[in-house]
Amino acid sequence: YNERSINEINLGGLLISIVLRTIQYNMARMRDKYLHTNCLATLANMSSQFQNLHTCITQRIISLFNALSRKHSKILDLIQQQSRQDNTASSTTLVTNNLQIVASNDENFNEYIQDLSIIEDVMRMILEIINSCLTHTLRYNVNLIYALLYNREIFDYYRTHPSFQDILQNIDIVITFFAEKIDQLKYRSAEYVKETLETNVKQFPLDRLKKFPDLKFKYVEEEQPEDFFVPYIWGLVYKSCNLYWSSESILVFKQQSLNA
Repeated sequence: YNERSINEINLGGLLISIVLRTIQYNMARMRDKYLHTNCLATLANMSSQFQNLHTCITQRIISLFNALSRKHSKILDLIQQQSRQDNTASSTTLVTNNLQIVASNDENFNEYIQDLSIIEDVMRMILEIINSCLTHTLRYNVNLIYALLYNREIFDYYRTHPSFQDILQNIDIVITFFAEKIDQLKYRSAEYVKETLETNVKQFPLDRLKKFPDLKFKYVEEEQPEDFFVPYIWGLVYKSCNLYWSSESILVFKQQSLNA
């Protein structure tokens, strides 16, 4: 972390933070679906045990959803722009978030549809992680409640979205309950708000939250994983170490990967 100093963070929080940063880096630079899937599965498996999450971690979780929602909106705009230009007879109609869009056989258009589906899957997973944390360890995560209250407007657009509306019901119940408590405050500084949350979190009726299946993912190893890992690791060794390697003698990975 170069942009800020993080104090009083536990080991679990540091691990969560690293995984979140990996996801954000992957979104911006690599766009590796395999890495995305495994990072999200790791967070999901831990989510029911999240306790005393640091403020910066809860904000980063919300920021990740917000970044994905902006990507989601951008791709929807691109799809709608292209659908308006496409009046071919071979077009078909798709429905997403109550909006009808005309799909063509255009390659770029089909890529947009695939990207939209992937982003919605990731957004759904993040909401499930938040929901799992609220369902299992709400009383130990006041900072997460605070972050949800502070950023509640980012969920507005998705409350009626068929992919998110069921999972958002629980999040809305939490937001509404604590927002009512905050509205009764005469002073609304961060200190007063958090003190109010800590007082009322013990009174929150957990039975009002809908139960979802526990998030449990298992790593399934591909057949012959060495076909990927051995060349990949040796490629890193070749590019990163200060030893001389004759490129003409390398057989374990392809030459074009050296400049990747």
